[in-house]
Amino acid sequence: MDAKKSHTVDWIIFSVSLVAMIYLLIVSAEWFWLVLPFVLTYFVKAMDWM
Repeated sequence: MDAKKSHTVDWIIFSVSLVAMIYLLIVSAEWFWLVLPFVLTYFVKAMDWM
């Protein structure tokens, strides 16, 4: 099995994309879905579910 790896980069990308998604929801709600795949994908990777 693989050694336990750090998920720090995944958490950073998740956090930045979450902030971007919240910003888009406030400024231009119809465009928030552009960052939605990043938020969901990197959350799953950071939780080590994928």
